[in-house]
Amino acid sequence: MANLMIDKTLPQGAISEVFGGRSSGKTALLHAFLAEATGAGECCAVVDVRNAFDPFSAAQNDVDLRKLLWVRGSGRVDQAFKSVDMLIHAGGFGVVVLDLCDVEPQQLNRIPLSYWYRFRLAVQNTPTRLIVTGEVPLAKSCSRMRLETARQRIEWKGPVLDGIVSLALERKGRPGIAPEVRLPMVG
Repeated sequence: MANLMIDKTLPQGAISEVFGGRSSGKTALLHAFLAEATGAGECCAVVDVRNAFDPFSAAQNDVDLRKLLWVRGSGRVDQAFKSVDMLIHAGGFGVVVLDLCDVEPQQLNRIPLSYWYRFRLAVQNTPTRLIVTGEVPLAKSCSRMRLETARQRIEWKGPVLDGIVSLALERKGRPGIAPEVRLPMVG
């Protein structure tokens, strides 16, 4: 797993977005961020709308599950947003992830812009990093950082899949951040 230095990549007290297509490296990037945060002793939360989070693969990627709260959304976007709102306002979380991957576009189009403004104000001036992940950026002007993941190549060892190498390209953010991060994705 890549050493990403979450402190230098994602701003505290802000919304960051990780987006890209299927098999583009979003999960590997999130696991790297969560592993670094939980490894530093921070409590983290994942709000998983589609119940797709895999604790086994997260643990394989060095995420300390004892420091991770997993909230299953069972396909309910409204409940996921309420959960994120409660987690942010409760405080004490270094990273809160809102996973909107594989949510139907019709549901995503119904998300009021006011939610994003509320989240932005709630995390502002706190040590919390709110990471929103999906196929496309969703938080509009409320996000401070956007990282787009893209599959670069598939690596093989003979006939066996060895991994997928992805890039994370900065699409919006602070000056001085490296424009790309190479991620080996465990196959």
